[in-house]
Amino acid sequence: MGSTLRQVITLAGGVGGSGKLQAVLLGGAAGTFVGPHELDTPLTFEDTHAIGATLGSGVVMLFDDTIDLRSILLRIARFFRHETCGQCVPCRVGVVRQQEALERLTSAKPLGSVAQEIILLREVAQAMRDASICGLGQTASSALESAMRRWSLFA
Repeated sequence: MGSTLRQVITLAGGVGGSGKLQAVLLGGAAGTFVGPHELDTPLTFEDTHAIGATLGSGVVMLFDDTIDLRSILLRIARFFRHETCGQCVPCRVGVVRQQEALERLTSAKPLGSVAQEIILLREVAQAMRDASICGLGQTASSALESAMRRWSLFA
């Protein structure tokens, strides 16, 4: 606790692949993405919260610039669709709608416009956060929303 993200990455051997960091996923699938400009953030609850991130489960996953973040987001959405217990409607329906919208966006076949799909994703995420019974539904859109805040992935 307290080391910067940059220090942790250096201690782990740096960025693989091309060597050029595109993004870091903090906290696993239910976590948040941060960008290279946030590497000097100390890994504390307060400091990560200040940049709109979370430590979550402690995962620090690096993505170099050869990785298509849209495909990573779709993979995360598929994971949550598979993992939902289906007990509550916001999560049971929300994770399906989230995956469907991401599939349309990644294949460049939005219903209506890209902007309308992004609005739909944000509305579904809000409904899941507000009304899901457990943490899975409440955080199933965290990585997606953080990525959309930091990058224009679907423009």
